[in-house]
Amino acid sequence: MSYFLFAVTLLLSSTLLFLVQPMVGKMLLPVLGGSPAVWNTSMVFFQAMLLLGYLYAHASTRWLGSKRQSFLHIFVMIGALIVLPISVGSPQDQATLSSPAGWLLITLLLSVGWPFFVISTSAPLLQTWFSKTNHPHAADPYHLYAASNAGSVLALLTYPFFVEPHVGLLNQTKLWAVGYLVFIVFVTLCAVMMRRTWKSEDATASANEAAHQQAQTHTPLQWSRRARWVLWGFVPSSMMLGLTTFITTDIAPIPLLWIAPLALYMGTFILVFARRKILPLHWMLRIFPVALLTLGAMFIFDITSPLGTVTILHFVIFFIISMVFHGLLAEDRPEAYHLTEFFLWMSVGGVVGGSFNALLAPLLFDRLLEYPLIILISVLSLPTRTFADRYVRFILVAALPALAVFVAAENGYFQTWDNLEVILFYSITITSAVALFAFLSYEKTDPRIIQGLLAILATVGVWTANKPSSFELFAGRSFYGVHTVLQEYDKSYNYLINGKTTHGAQSLDPEFRRVPISYYHLEGPLGQVFEQLSKRSERAPIAAVGLGTGVVAAYTLPDQVMDFYEIDPGIVEVAKNPDYFTYLQDCLGTCNVILGDGRLQLDQAPDHHYELIILDAYSSTAIPIHLMTREAVEIYLKKLDKNGILAFHISNTYLDLEPALTRLADELGLVAFNQDHYPDETNYTLDINTSSWLIMARDKKTLGELAFDPRWEEYLPDPDVAVWTDDYSNILQAYRGSFDIFSWLSSWRNSDITFEQSFDDQE
Repeated sequence: MSYFLFAVTLLLSSTLLFLVQPMVGKMLLPVLGGSPAVWNTSMVFFQAMLLLGYLYAHASTRWLGSKRQSFLHIFVMIGALIVLPISVGSPQDQATLSSPAGWLLITLLLSVGWPFFVISTSAPLLQTWFSKTNHPHAADPYHLYAASNAGSVLALLTYPFFVEPHVGLLNQTKLWAVGYLVFIVFVTLCAVMMRRTWKSEDATASANEAAHQQAQTHTPLQWSRRARWVLWGFVPSSMMLGLTTFITTDIAPIPLLWIAPLALYMGTFILVFARRKILPLHWMLRIFPVALLTLGAMFIFDITSPLGTVTILHFVIFFIISMVFHGLLAEDRPEAYHLTEFFLWMSVGGVVGGSFNALLAPLLFDRLLEYPLIILISVLSLPTRTFADRYVRFILVAALPALAVFVAAENGYFQTWDNLEVILFYSITITSAVALFAFLSYEKTDPRIIQGLLAILATVGVWTANKPSSFELFAGRSFYGVHTVLQEYDKSYNYLINGKTTHGAQSLDPEFRRVPISYYHLEGPLGQVFEQLSKRSERAPIAAVGLGTGVVAAYTLPDQVMDFYEIDPGIVEVAKNPDYFTYLQDCLGTCNVILGDGRLQLDQAPDHHYELIILDAYSSTAIPIHLMTREAVEIYLKKLDKNGILAFHISNTYLDLEPALTRLADELGLVAFNQDHYPDETNYTLDINTSSWLIMARDKKTLGELAFDPRWEEYLPDPDVAVWTDDYSNILQAYRGSFDIFSWLSSWRNSDITFEQSFDDQE
């Protein structure tokens, strides 16, 4: 009975822990906007609080003993009730909006810090309490960690699929507070159970005597062992975040894909700490080289198609690598006396991995280098005994030389000898591969030599996979993403790329340099809106949320003002550089760039100021949700003049945003028209794209001839679609077709080839 009680309590604690993070993240969205920097800062806060919770569990148990510590912990839990239900206020001054990190950390600490801290202590604390009972499995309480992580996976799956689509934020906070009360009751019962079933041999000794005996009988920990725990915790944590960024940027920028890596990450803890090992560590260590070589090959040869297969393959490889390093942690777990310290150092590794990816990588690298880099780190982090296994040696002997030759052939190094960099690369690769082949064939070779040579090849592979494209003019990175400027092979166009998605282009022909192209061309939906506005006798300023290449500036008239609202300083730098794009430079009127989240900054603009507001801000491939809620549109309407128009750019592969926007227009008494534009490219000499736009206005008269243009279709609202607000939104409802994983993945097979692949074919 005691085992079941402790397992259920741990499951409840981890469920609450992983429900509160997306819930608070969603609460911050309308307050500080959709900046990834906001979520990165929040993530670091949560990881730091988790580490602090583990430190508290370790120190308080050592100083007070489990019995006295249980009284303290109950009071700490009850004290957190004063901040429930959780709420997040808004910053009160403009200085906070321009530099929100300090305000955000303090707000998180005051609003959710205390209850999050309390719950984060559960895993090490409850396992320690259980180890003090007389249960037959008390000597090895680590199996309870599987129950804890089962709750984490449960929360990750239930929040986006069940909680968010059906429960508003206000009710979410109330339900979470109720769950926290239930959690207090369960933890109290665990404390009572621990005291009632206290080991008889410990009960006969005083607390000081028991502590003295434990200190004398338990093996002290070496710092080298603690360092291994940190390293083995770092690798899968870093790889999880690197994979998430890579998949949602370079492979398939689909919302909710971040759930899969995190669920796999937590799921491996369940497997490695389970009493019965379904996937033993020695199996995983033998599979590891295959996973490593497969991942390396996908990076080197830039394999991104078919999308469904490649994405699943990345997930499977990540699962294998996580099983290896979490399996190493589980295998090296100390006796129960050192349990809290074990979790403490493991948490340090997770925090270091998260901080490296979330905070350092955007500052250190100009592209997504951290994910392939973790391949090299994982090789160096494995115990050397791995490379003494004959099965591992056989796999490496069979695969590595062939891979080295393929890499050289793929890059044309057999034909090109006039470049010192190429000669050096070729020499290192082949020499290392041949040497590795020789050492692998000799069974008595020191495994450290094999590990070192494999690390050299991994380093070469990372360099190969991330070397700049010959078409690349610029690569830059910020908290908001990786931005690349590529030039057409015949130097006719420059393109702005985010991951694998094109976000704008410009002709380099002087005759067409000022002509808007891509999704914004003259005969497309946006061009039609501007044509209608040109018929007005009086013109007012225009606002564009999202800068991109600055292409919309081509529509400005002399003496007209256009305000661009852009959150990413990296995009501003690219758009203002005439070596890449000149739309802003060629602006006929006055083009202002206002840095900051579009919704927040637009709220500071004068009322009734704009005749047109263009919503063209993108997170991955979709407009951020906080720009499409009722509260957001009410702000836009306040800033529009009485004849103003809203234009939403909703081109998207995976999401159909028209039903949510149409329902919102109906709620606010607006008219809404949509156009899916499929141009016949044979009629155009410039580069244009298919696009989808939705326009709103207070009445049809405002839209003029557009309201009767057959190219624009007026949509009636779907009563089954709920109104999106800051409190409620349902992203699953926006997926195109049914949310069926098999049809979703099979639809990827018909995807187009990547931008750079098309360039290679043309060249």
